[in-house]
Amino acid sequence: MSASEILEILHETIYAEHGSALEMLAACKQTKSTSLAYGYFEHAKDEYNHTKTFKEILSNKSYNCYVDIVRKFRITPIGLITKGYVSRKGYLIETMNLKDFIAYVYTNELLAETSFAKIKKLLGPNNKDSNRISNIMDDELRHHGMAKEYFLKYYPELQPWQLLYYKTKETIKNKTRKLYHKNIIFLEKIFFPLYSLLTLISSRLLIILNLTEYKRTDCNLMDINARSIL
Repeated sequence: MSASEILEILHETIYAEHGSALEMLAACKQTKSTSLAYGYFEHAKDEYNHTKTFKEILSNKSYNCYVDIVRKFRITPIGLITKGYVSRKGYLIETMNLKDFIAYVYTNELLAETSFAKIKKLLGPNNKDSNRISNIMDDELRHHGMAKEYFLKYYPELQPWQLLYYKTKETIKNKTRKLYHKNIIFLEKIFFPLYSLLTLISSRLLIILNLTEYKRTDCNLMDINARSIL
């Protein structure tokens, strides 16, 4: 796998972890249960720490890459929304009932742990970054276990196939997000030449336009026709 592909994986992971941190912090603010608020807050803190760790790994891995490549992997707040890690409709705790929200945490923490195992393999064994990801994987399994414990306590009637349904649903959503991202990159490559051509044509048209009669030096702007575009 190329260095650029590894950077892209780390880049997406940062957004995913940051999105999870915001979701858990929103849940902390919404709940009236002291014990749940504490659990959500600790979970959010872990996710923020994971985000920081992956940012540092991304920075280290991009150090020797070309500037043009590195620029593609800048982190911007709006990316959380455009990439679908935070919904425009609101936080999950606001749009889901508590049962579905806990199921979301239950399944996504397990999926995240699996994804991190793949990243760890890409980075190679027995190095500083690999060890840091191992610690993150332990956190994700702990979060998964806490969600499972909550399920068993408050939803004992929930059947295994229902949890499998939640997991399958989130797996499909993650794959759809990746497909959407690849399509955006593909369309950008197709339309970039067209945008460049239109820009070139527009610049040529501006050169031949005579704007002398529209000079407004020493003019009272209040006397200008209201319909004028200049």
